[in-house]
Amino acid sequence: MNPQDFFLKLSVPNDPAGVDVVVAVARHAATYANIESSKGAAFVDRARAAATLVLTGGTPSHCAVTCAADQGQLMLTMGGQTVSEPLPA
Repeated sequence: MNPQDFFLKLSVPNDPAGVDVVVAVARHAATYANIESSKGAAFVDRARAAATLVLTGGTPSHCAVTCAADQGQLMLTMGGQTVSEPLPA
């Protein structure tokens, strides 16, 4: 695992309270990937918006979240929503 190539997978409760978990993972991933602070903050904001859309308290009870750095992109995917940010060169 290194800042240009990593993969994280977790399951969060399908509940609005899970948004904070997704935000924390997105923030940590952006920091680990050495993304500039303003671009990292924008990535976290997009991740928060996606999590707010997906984690509504419905069915199923949990949602898979993946966060990966691969092929020059940092990507967070959950419930059919993906947000990304280019990795620094």
